[in-house]
Amino acid sequence: MDVNVRIFLFLVFATIVSCDRVTSPDSDSYYVDPNRYSQNQHVQEVLRKYSQDPRYNSNNPLPQDILDKLSSTPDPRYGVGTGNYAGSSYRPNRPYPPSGRVDIANVDRYGNSQFGTNNDRNRQRYDVYPEPGRGDPPRQYFENDPQYSLREDEIIKILAQIDISASQQCNINVRAQWDFETNVNDVNQIRALEQQLAYSEFQRRVHNIVDKIDKWDIRDRDLLRQLRYLATVGPSVLPPDQLNRYNRLINDMLAIYNTATVCDQEDPLKCGLRLEDLNLIMARSRDWDELQHVWIEWHRKTGQKIKELYVQLVDLSNYAAQLNNFTDTSEYWMFPFETYDFRNEMEKAWNQIKPLYEQLHAYVRRKLRDLYGPEKISREAPLPAHILGNMWGQSWENILDITIPYPGKNFLDVTPEMLKQGYTPEAMYRVAEEFFVSMNMSAMPPEFWSKSVFEEVPGRPVICQPSAWDFCNGIDYRIKMCTHVTMKDFITVHHEMAHIQYFLNYKKLPKVFRDGANPGFHEAISEAISLSVSNPKHMQTLGLVLTSVDDIPHNINFLFHLAMDKLTFLPFSLALDMWRWDIFNGYTRKERYNCHWWDLRERLSGVKPPVLRSETDFDPGSKYHVPANIPYIG
Repeated sequence: MDVNVRIFLFLVFATIVSCDRVTSPDSDSYYVDPNRYSQNQHVQEVLRKYSQDPRYNSNNPLPQDILDKLSSTPDPRYGVGTGNYAGSSYRPNRPYPPSGRVDIANVDRYGNSQFGTNNDRNRQRYDVYPEPGRGDPPRQYFENDPQYSLREDEIIKILAQIDISASQQCNINVRAQWDFETNVNDVNQIRALEQQLAYSEFQRRVHNIVDKIDKWDIRDRDLLRQLRYLATVGPSVLPPDQLNRYNRLINDMLAIYNTATVCDQEDPLKCGLRLEDLNLIMARSRDWDELQHVWIEWHRKTGQKIKELYVQLVDLSNYAAQLNNFTDTSEYWMFPFETYDFRNEMEKAWNQIKPLYEQLHAYVRRKLRDLYGPEKISREAPLPAHILGNMWGQSWENILDITIPYPGKNFLDVTPEMLKQGYTPEAMYRVAEEFFVSMNMSAMPPEFWSKSVFEEVPGRPVICQPSAWDFCNGIDYRIKMCTHVTMKDFITVHHEMAHIQYFLNYKKLPKVFRDGANPGFHEAISEAISLSVSNPKHMQTLGLVLTSVDDIPHNINFLFHLAMDKLTFLPFSLALDMWRWDIFNGYTRKERYNCHWWDLRERLSGVKPPVLRSETDFDPGSKYHVPANIPYIG
C-alpha cells in the first residue's frame, strides 16, 4: 500500500485502530481485540468499568420492585387518564422556579434570573457538558417531583438490565428489517413494521424509567451520559395519539413525494415521468428550457403540496423535542454532537473551505457561460440551480463533460481490468478485507460471510441500497448490496466494510454507546476509506492499473471530479439543516419559509432558482429529507 495512503489512514483511524483477530476458545465467532483501545485511556477506563466492576454484573440484578415502581409511576407530562397532552399542565419550557421566587444565588449581576424560558431545570439536570456560568436551581423547588433517589450502584444495575434488554430488542427489530429488505413481500413488511413499533414502545418505556431517576447526586460522568442518552428517544416519547399523528403527517408527505410525476415538455400526454426519469434528464440534457421545465414541475408537484403538512409537523416535532427535555427540534438534532456552539462551528468550518469553493464556482460559471451564453448567465450572478446536473444542485459531477479541465484525459476506471482478471462480487469483499487487515484491523467474522447478501437473489425481490448492518449482539454483522463487478461498486464495498470495522471496534461498549462518536462520524470514516481506495496509486498496487497515470492532467481531472461531487455538496447540506434549525427555533416564520431557503442557498452556495419564486412555493420540500424529517448533517 502507498505510504501516503497509510499515513492518511493512520491519522483518520488513530482512535479506533484494532489489533489482529484473536479467536476465543469458547466460540469460533467471538472476536477479541485486547489492545483495541490502548491509545485512548478514557475509553480504556470505560471498558474496564463495564467489564470488570462487579456492580455491573447482570447476575446480580436489581430487585424487581424498584423497576416496577419506576415504570409504573404516572408521567406528569400527560394528563391523568388520557394520552392527549392538550389538557396537561406540563410545560417543558416554563420558567423556574414555578412559584416565581428567585433565589438570590441564582440572579446574575444584572438582576436577571438565570432560569428563564430556555434555561429550565430539565436542561440543567440533564446536560452532559454544563455550560460555563450556568448554576443549578435550588433543589428544594423539586422536592415534590416524581423522581427517585437511587445509589449509583442501584442505577448501574438498572442500566445493566436495560442494556441486556435493549440489545435483545434491537436484535429482534434489526432481524425483522433485514428479512424485509432481503425478501420484499407483504408478510415481511407487516412484521418489520410491527417490530419497529414494538422497539419504539420499548424505547419509550426505558425513557419513562430513566426519566424518573434523580440525577442530582450522580458524579460518574459516563453514568450520567448513559442516562441522558437513554432519556432521549425522539418522537417515540409522544403520547400514542400524537405519535400516530406525527407518523401520519410524515407518511402523507412522503406519499406525495414518492408518487409525484411530471409531464414531458415536448409531449404533454406523456405524464408518467418519475424522479428517477427526471434525474436522468437533469444529468444528461443540456437544453436550458427542458431543464427549467423539469425543475419547475418537480418542485410544484412536491414542495407546494406538502407545505401545510410540514407546518403541522414542525409544531409536533418541537413538542416531541420538548418531551425529550430540549427546547426545540434544532437543539435535539444538535445534541449528539455534544457541543453548545455547533452551528457556529459548522459555519466556521465552512468559511475555511469557502475560498476553494468560490474558485470552483467561478470556474464552473465561466464554463457554463461559454455553453449557454452571457444573456442567460451573468459574469457575477449566482448559478441557476437547474443547469448543475442535479435536481437540487447538490452535486455537479454530472456536468463534468462541460467543465473537465483536461478533456481526453479519461477518468480512472478499472472495471475492464477487474472483469479481465475474473473478479467476482465475493472476491471484491475478500480484497477489501485484506485492505483492512493490512492496517492491523480485524478480519470479518464468520457470520459476515455466511449471512451477508452480496448479490441479487434470483426470484426474490431485494432492496439493493448498499448498507452495513449491526445486529446488536456483538457477533452478527452483515452487508446487503447487489454488487456488480465495477470500480464504483468496488469502492462502495470498502465503504460499507469500513462501517463493519467501526461496529467491531465498539461492540463491547454498552448498547447506548454502540454508535458513531457523533451522527456524522460513521460516514466520515467510510468516506475517508473510499477516497483512499479510489486513489490511482492504490489501484496500481492491486494490479488493476498496469500503466502509470501519475501525471498532472490525470491528477487534476481526478481531484476536480472529487471537488464537483464532494465540495459542492457541503454548502447544500449546511443550508438544508440551517434552514430547518431556523424554523424549529422560531427564527423563521412560515410566511418566509421559501424566501429564507433561497437566502441561504445564495449566501452559502452561490445558487439561485431558475425562475422567480414566492411563498406559494415550498422548494426545500422537494428534497426527501424535509418531508421525512431526517437531519442532513450526519
